[in-house]
Amino acid sequence: MAALCLIWLILFNILANMGFVLSAYTAVRNLPQTEQALQAQTAFDPEEIPHYYEWALAEDEKIIESSMNQKQLKYAYAELSGDSSPHGWFYSQYFHLVPLKNGQTVMLEYDYSVCYADPDLQDILPDFQTAYIGLLFILLLLLAVLRTGHYTKILRKDTDVITNACEMVRNQKLDMPLQDEIRVKELQAALTAIDTLRQELSHSLKEQWAAEQRKNETLASLAHDLKTPLTVIGGNAELLTEDDLTPPQKALAQTILRNAGHAKDYVKRLREVTAEDVLESNKEQISVCELLDAFIQKGRDLSAIKGHKFIAPLPASLPDEILEIGKSDVLRAMENLLSNAVRFTPADKPIELGVELQEKQIGFWIQDSGPGFSREALIKAGKTFYTEDSSRPQNGHMGMGLYFASQIAQKHGGYLFIENTSIGGKVWLWLNKRQ
Repeated sequence: MAALCLIWLILFNILANMGFVLSAYTAVRNLPQTEQALQAQTAFDPEEIPHYYEWALAEDEKIIESSMNQKQLKYAYAELSGDSSPHGWFYSQYFHLVPLKNGQTVMLEYDYSVCYADPDLQDILPDFQTAYIGLLFILLLLLAVLRTGHYTKILRKDTDVITNACEMVRNQKLDMPLQDEIRVKELQAALTAIDTLRQELSHSLKEQWAAEQRKNETLASLAHDLKTPLTVIGGNAELLTEDDLTPPQKALAQTILRNAGHAKDYVKRLREVTAEDVLESNKEQISVCELLDAFIQKGRDLSAIKGHKFIAPLPASLPDEILEIGKSDVLRAMENLLSNAVRFTPADKPIELGVELQEKQIGFWIQDSGPGFSREALIKAGKTFYTEDSSRPQNGHMGMGLYFASQIAQKHGGYLFIENTSIGGKVWLWLNKRQ
């Protein structure tokens, strides 16, 4: 725009030097010369007045002849009445009064504006100064539009590059290099940041994938190693049930045999669960009462190991409602929750099991008498391999219990919720009644 203004000014100087236009000071400079010419006339002749003046012939404070329009005449009468201030607002009009020998007065009206040197052009063409300044504004506007369009294309191209980079991140195309360059340095900085993010994300995902692989290998090894002891336990329990045992001994042997069977089923499903894909099981219909009986039996079996008092404060009458669930999955989830409650409840302290029915969901809760959940556990519990104590994996607790339960709850349209009460930790397993 500065260059355009400079060209405009140079062109104006060329036109002035060529004599095509007159400078804005021409009328002022020529006032003495024009006044002398008028006073030298024996009779008033307006032909000797240059075209860049408008004139009026006044006598006895009345205008008897003029070349002015109505507005200019208004200014002329104001001048005759003694108002000699500039008239008008865009082009201020000035007056110069020339007294003639016959007592008349010629009023010369002029302004500071550029005009054509040729009077004929002055009559047929628009005012030069207005047209020339208007031309500058039009050229400036046109230049602004063209440059804006140009930079809009640049910005659009650069933002398309950034958008494509974001799409590559969204589509996880993290190893493909970015080929395009960006001209706007601020957007280039943003693209560099996105590229750094892609690289860091790629590195993080590779590390995560490697960790998943190591986890799966560990679980595969663990599942394989558990087969043999579970087979031995189950076989010996079957042999015990064939001997003459006292009723309490036979009940204990049956408990061992039953839980060994559950453990075999759990190990078989372990890999799919830890791979974020809970194994689909056949849905079956089961009543709330039957399911609670299975939970209570499991709770008593686990509580008897450490001498806990197992309490099931159930309502006096439960509705004969039928649930459609994966029974083995839900039993496995409840066993994990009961095992946690047994592990963290001191000996001789109670463990409670309860149920709450809502219109579309049913919630089973387990209340232990332990120390409760830490703040970190309330946030992270339910994630794979999370444990509150880093020593637990070495003690055989792999942090899978709450994760199993959470996955199974989600598969049944529900969720796992943990909280602390005045007694200890409390875990809710919510399930949808119908899938």
